[in-house]
Formats: sequence, C-alpha cells, structure tokens
Amino acid sequence: MKRYVGLLGVVVVTAGLAVVGALGGAYLADRGASRQADSTAVTGRPATGSGDAGPGPSGSAARSEPPARSGAPTPSKSSGEQPVPRTYRLDRVIYDRASMSVTLVSAETTGGKLRLNIRYRNDSPVGWPVSCPTADVDLVSSQVTLPDGRAVRPERTWCAATRAGESFSIRPGEQVDSWAVYPAIPPAGSSFALTWYDFPDIEVRLR
Repeated sequence: MKRYVGLLGVVVVTAGLAVVGALGGAYLADRGASRQADSTAVTGRPATGSGDAGPGPSGSAARSEPPARSGAPTPSKSSGEQPVPRTYRLDRVIYDRASMSVTLVSAETTGGKLRLNIRYRNDSPVGWPVSCPTADVDLVSSQVTLPDGRAVRPERTWCAATRAGESFSIRPGEQVDSWAVYPAIPPAGSSFALTWYDFPDIEVRLR
C-alpha cells in the first residue's frame, strides 16, 4: 500500500506534533508499475469474489482465506502427495518509524504456494494515509526472489482483491492486515528475498 508521507507531514505540523520530520522520504507503492517482469517472473491475476473485507471495527482487515494449519511437515508417502500445509511465525519488521510500522507477520505454505501476511500498524496520534494501486499495478509491485534467482510475482493480493485503486486512512491505534499469494515455495531451510512495494528488501528464512 502506498504511503502519503507528505500529506501526513502537513497534518502533523498543523496539529503541532513532534513526529514531523521523523518520517523523511516516501515509499511509493507503484514502483513496480514502471518495472516490467522479466522472463523468469511469474505474474498472476487478481482473484474475484474471494477478496477480504476492509478494516473492521477493531481496525484489522478481515481475511477471507483460512490460515494454513501449523505444525511440522511430514514426509510424503509417495511422490504424488502434497506436502502438509504449514504456518511459519516470522514477525519481521519491514518498516518502523514515527510509531507507524509494517511487519511480515507470518508465511503459509500450501498447495505449492506461499502466502505472506503483512500488518500495517498505526500507533501514532494521527491518521496514516495509504492507498492501493490498481489491480494490474499491484500485481507487479512486490515479489519474492528464490535462491535460484527466480523473481516470482504474486497471483493474488489483498489490495488487488479488496481495495484496488482506493485511498484510505489507518486511524490511530488501528491496523490493517494485508497479504499476497505467490505461486512458488522456497526450498525448506533456504532463504528468499522479499520486495514489498518500495520498502527496503528483507531476507526471510522459513524454518
């Protein structure tokens, strides 16, 4: 999701709050719009009819897809069996400044796909203006880079499925739970790089 830091700075100055100046710079959600997926990238299409609802009364976005079951995977009895779904608790901070944070909360692996669950949290005293790009742009605005160098784009995202092209604000004390589903799973024990919009890339290991 796109962050309007400049607008937030004006609101903060007007309110006479000390957080102004701490934000600095802007991370644009649509950096991927001008970046074409290379021949190794996998690009999907937004799901229809299965999107999550927007932020609820508690400030968290409802999730339409049930989480994968947690627990250690068990060896397959035959090559035709699918691995047991698994949830990895990660809690990796992608961005944290002026009491506004973006955290990679968990990863779910099931059916040959990787779902990343990402939380936007606003603990500041002012609203956090954000926006979702259009669906086509959103599906090229993030990626996971596997150990073999393949860049995999998401086939479904929270923004594309529920708030495509919309701007809204995360109110003080509230959070929004976003997600993206990538059609590939990194090998067990290996690490991969996550590019989430224009935030700094992070290295992630599933174990």
